Amino acid sequence: MDARRLVLGDWTPVVRDGIDVLRLVVLGGAVAYAVAGRTGAAVVLLVMGAVTVVARLVNLPRVYDLAVTAGMALQGFGETLGLYDRFVRFDDLVHFTLPMLTAPVVYIALARLDVVPDPRDETHLRHYVGIAVVTAALGVTIGALWEVYEWRSDAWLGTQLSEGNDDTNGDLVRDTLGSLAGAALLVVWARFGWGSVRRIPGVNTHEEVSA
Repeated sequence: MDARRLVLGDWTPVVRDGIDVLRLVVLGGAVAYAVAGRTGAAVVLLVMGAVTVVARLVNLPRVYDLAVTAGMALQGFGETLGLYDRFVRFDDLVHFTLPMLTAPVVYIALARLDVVPDPRDETHLRHYVGIAVVTAALGVTIGALWEVYEWRSDAWLGTQLSEGNDDTNGDLVRDTLGSLAGAALLVVWARFGWGSVRRIPGVNTHEEVSA
């Protein structure tokens, strides 16, 4: 395996690259916690792992596939390893970076379904504004849904994810800032005409645009 293939991937049909390895680490962690009887931790990693699998199935560009997989790993292992308790600002970091990384991915997934314009196709200012607004709204929604999950997880699974209204409101503010940053990054992605799917194996200069 040469250096280019090591970095860009397409190792095997099953494990394509290092991103798939990270995906398997998240899913393996869910299995390990389930065997150990830690149901709450297992469910958290299972949910995070499921998101990374969806990212793989929609054939995201490598940059965004890495973004969502790294974001899910950060969130999942942050919860299960107690990093939120050990590091005061870890919660702030996650609530900013997770929407920043995942909101553009959700937009791209919707573009693949023809629900919203593909970033590669739209080149006018008003389209960039639309991409930014929709992406930011998706990120804020993801953050709000996560807060709902924390609330119900504490009641149903015995976790201790929510620390009160002040914590929830602060998280939503950071989610919003992260979503705006993710929207800006996606506009940059669109400005350079990069597409919404993973590059064809072995080709550097062509971006496949058909589903």
